[in-house]
Amino acid sequence: MKALHIVSNNAVVVRTEEGRKCVVTGKGLGFKKARGDLINKELIQNVFVEDQRYKERIVIKTE
Repeated sequence: MKALHIVSNNAVVVRTEEGRKCVVTGKGLGFKKARGDLINKELIQNVFVEDQRYKERIVIKTE
C-alpha cells in the first residue's frame, strides 16, 4: 500500500494494490512517512474502504 495523504501519525489515506482508496489507522502508522511511501501492513489496526455504491446515492442539495 502506498500513502496518498498522511492525516496524522495514526491515520493514512492509501491506495491498495487493487486500486481502491482506503483510510488505514494504527499506532504510529504515519510517523515520519511522506506521500508515496509504503505502509507497513503489520501496523494496521483498522481499514476504512471507500464504497462507490454509497457515494453515488448521496445527493447534495444546493439552493
